[in-house]
Amino acid sequence: MSDRVPCINPRCRRTFKREHESQEIICGKCFRMLPEATRKEHRGYWREIRKWDRRIARTADELKIVRMRAIRDRISFNLGTHWDVHIKAYLLAPDKPAGLETFLEEIGL
Repeated sequence: MSDRVPCINPRCRRTFKREHESQEIICGKCFRMLPEATRKEHRGYWREIRKWDRRIARTADELKIVRMRAIRDRISFNLGTHWDVHIKAYLLAPDKPAGLETFLEEIGL
């Protein structure tokens, strides 16, 4: 197994040190290529996860901790879904081939 993990953008050649077994990373340059709304939503999920982690660390009541972990896990699931549906799909979508159909579409026929 390689000790480096590539950016998920197949057209990007950046690699990063592998920290976890199943890890996917997007470099900063490719992240900034994403639409602003997608980036904002992704950052919002991470902000929520960090918020709930801080609350879990401060709480001593076990019942509250269990409920807060469930909330954090749901947000983590939403983050993973957002990663797969919006970020990976945007970067892995094939470019349109430079052919007759594309040319006709560009000129409006």
